[in-house]
Amino acid sequence: MSTKIKFYLFIFLLTAFAACKKDSTIEHQKTEENKFVRLLIADAQDKTLTFINPVTNQQSTFQAQFAVNNIYPTESKRFAGIINATNNHVSFFDSGVEAHGDHAHLKGTPKWALTNSLAVRPTHFYSLGNEIAVFNDGDASLSLVTEDKLHTQAQTNHIVVDRAHHGAVVIFNNGSYAVTEKDNSISGALPERVKIVNAAGQVLHTSTVATKGIHGEAGNGSTAIFGTVGGMLIVKSDGSQNLVNWPSEIGEANWLSTINYGKVSNRFLGFKSKFGAYILDPSQNSFTKVITVNNIRSAVFDAEGKDILVLLEDGTVQLYSGSSLAKLQEVKLNITFGTGALVPNVTATKHFVYVTNPNGGEVIQLERGNFSKQNKILVAGKPAKIIMLGADFDDEGNH
Repeated sequence: MSTKIKFYLFIFLLTAFAACKKDSTIEHQKTEENKFVRLLIADAQDKTLTFINPVTNQQSTFQAQFAVNNIYPTESKRFAGIINATNNHVSFFDSGVEAHGDHAHLKGTPKWALTNSLAVRPTHFYSLGNEIAVFNDGDASLSLVTEDKLHTQAQTNHIVVDRAHHGAVVIFNNGSYAVTEKDNSISGALPERVKIVNAAGQVLHTSTVATKGIHGEAGNGSTAIFGTVGGMLIVKSDGSQNLVNWPSEIGEANWLSTINYGKVSNRFLGFKSKFGAYILDPSQNSFTKVITVNNIRSAVFDAEGKDILVLLEDGTVQLYSGSSLAKLQEVKLNITFGTGALVPNVTATKHFVYVTNPNGGEVIQLERGNFSKQNKILVAGKPAKIIMLGADFDDEGNH
């Protein structure tokens, strides 16, 4: 063998080895959760809240005042609102992570905040910027507080805005509040109208549209959408209102009574259990189907409000693009739906989807790029409601 041939053979083997090593490195790369992501989980049967750092796998538990709570993140995701309507109680939990744009800091330790609310039947929670509002069905009041006061103010401010009903509130950027109003034109607890009030409860803009019943609300700071029997009620911060009728494929029988807003996608999502989910566009008065299927149990945006998570009764988890609405991922999990609060719940960060399995005592972690890559996080009790707190940043504070 000539020297020249030996040289080329050496180069070939060296190149092949380098390529093999590179492929091996890529193959063994592992997706990791971002450093400041935290998970908060409410038990389906008792007072326990489980706080998880998915990066370190550390868990800690905190006892709420009462059992079986609903939990909601504030817009900053530093805090969570813990609502117990049955016992007329709202408290707040501090994740200990404070985000600043593209980076975050640890701010003390995870703990209960000082502020509580003792209004009658708190139900709907809303957060925008520094502001937090809870609508209390028992006396049609608002419990108001700002995040910066949660460790210094013992009680929320209490503002009565109407007569008792099953209502809702949306906060606008200009400091006003869109609140539901009961005029008794229909029987039952659902309200028929929406008015705009200030932080003292004074009416700034009266209702101009009557409906046959309202449930579900979301807003982007300047525009709010309320789900009604007849269509989506669009309410703007300047007081203007209009009702856009549901298309025939939805109709009054399937009216979308749960509304969510995705901040990153800047889209509204309307949902009804056992029916389906649609994108609602108040600027075009339009409706675009995401999915219709009779075994759907939830449809929500991920934690940053970008893509859409769907959970079906057979345990199927689906991820849809919030922009194109194309289905990105799907997997069928071995999870079961119980009664009452024993219902699986879902949230997602940039890297992972998290699904609770109350009857299995676990949280299932799915890699967003490949749902076949799964991990189980064992959680004591019956883990049900789940939210992301903290900040979805890595060590350097980058996305």
